[in-house]
Amino acid sequence: MEGLDSFKRRVDSSISRVYEGGVVLLPFLDDSEIGVIEAKVKYLSDIQVSFYGGIIDADRKRCILSLYDIKKEDFKIRIFEIQYNKKYYELYHRSILGALMGLGIKREAIGDIVIDEDKNAYFAATDEISKFLLREFTSVGKAPITLKEVHNEIHNRIKYEDKLHFLSSLRLDVIISSAYNLSRSEALEYLERGEVFINHIMNQNPSHICKEKDLISVRHKGRVYVNKIGGNSKSGRICVTLSKRI
Repeated sequence: MEGLDSFKRRVDSSISRVYEGGVVLLPFLDDSEIGVIEAKVKYLSDIQVSFYGGIIDADRKRCILSLYDIKKEDFKIRIFEIQYNKKYYELYHRSILGALMGLGIKREAIGDIVIDEDKNAYFAATDEISKFLLREFTSVGKAPITLKEVHNEIHNRIKYEDKLHFLSSLRLDVIISSAYNLSRSEALEYLERGEVFINHIMNQNPSHICKEKDLISVRHKGRVYVNKIGGNSKSGRICVTLSKRI
């Protein structure tokens, strides 16, 4: 989707439309965009805001802003299984996404892509592009495919990799610098641009002290979970276990 400043203006416009009696359905959003919306509506108790990705534990979700109650079918999400010959081909998240983008589809029209342990591949899409997908999405790389809409629950099995870090402090800039292998100046740039979120809420304060169970995300860099803070090393550094999404 667009840059965050542009997205913030889009959300402001959407909120105005809701107060005029409208219902706003937004496309699939990432962590940072969800954080922007949650911050915007935090004190607007009269507005109903709901997120849904069509897949259990989805990362990317559509959002509805309304003054009225919302049902799952209002999100207009379709879930497709990608059927292909598993004997000769193997599909990957990046190859599926690349094939979809190659059709000229915007990223915001596609939700989570899930490949389970049996190599079954699924993805969520907006209802608005479903007919186009059924007609035009016929291959992933060299693999011929067909699409089948499914209505059973599909789970996104989230995997994290734990890594022990020895940090000088629990400041936010220190943690994201270590977690994402950034220089301190690069970490500060992400913070200044408003592209760092803690528990989906934007945080631009480099000296913010993080705590256990915080979920940190940096735009286009993924998520890091502060799994454990425990003790100091011999050199006096703080031992922090960070779980990074893989």
